[in-house]
Amino acid sequence: MSGESDLDAYLERPLTPPPAAVLAAIDGGPIDPALALALADVARLLDPTPLPVETGWCTLADGVGYVAVRTAMEGLSAEMVDWWFDWHPRESLRYRIWHPSAHRANSLQPPASPGAKAHWGTVHRPVEDVGVGVVRARIAFQRPTAMGLLRDCLQDEDVATIVCGYVGDERRRLWHTPMFHVFLRAEDGLVLRSHFWLGAAIRPYGLLGTPGALLLNNRFLRRASLPAKLPRALATHCAEEYTNLAALLPELHARFGSAGTQP
Repeated sequence: MSGESDLDAYLERPLTPPPAAVLAAIDGGPIDPALALALADVARLLDPTPLPVETGWCTLADGVGYVAVRTAMEGLSAEMVDWWFDWHPRESLRYRIWHPSAHRANSLQPPASPGAKAHWGTVHRPVEDVGVGVVRARIAFQRPTAMGLLRDCLQDEDVATIVCGYVGDERRRLWHTPMFHVFLRAEDGLVLRSHFWLGAAIRPYGLLGTPGALLLNNRFLRRASLPAKLPRALATHCAEEYTNLAALLPELHARFGSAGTQP
């Protein structure tokens, strides 16, 4: 495995727990939906001014599950994050060490043409359990402007990098969720804003972005397609995996980043 058999040792490391305040915000129950960030206002994630709710979850009036998680990532850089999202899906073990108890496998479909970021245009197929049973997902990563943002933030004073895309269900062959991870610059590293609008973009594979597919976005299909417990479970999982990544990534990038990404 490209000289990385010693990655097995990372599977035995205890998961670095999220801060107590983050877990308390999640365990405290759903937030007032009026405080949730609307998908139409996603550009607000690029502004470091605090949001009304930085960590929380709820179900919106239209049945969309909303998840927001803020993660402090001390010692990280944009280079590390961009490297990670290109490096880890190429071997399932790399994905598993991110969250050993939840992550099972992953694979990568390269982009049709290279973009400014290596993960733009890629498709990841993670197998994981975020707390509602094992799922086979598909994530189509996009450049930020393809997801409704006005700029890609390649050279931005406040935004270090953005990882965003549409999440789908391989078993049902449905896209369902816009996902945004916005990494803001901080004095000691990065601060991550992770936001999900669960069920806001339901459509069959092959119809991503097709206007007619918008007819599928209704409360009934959202309820049938996504477990009711998913928003809280995903909020907890997101806090866990990105807190753990903050602890692992500086070491992993120092060990394997200089060797380049395996083709």
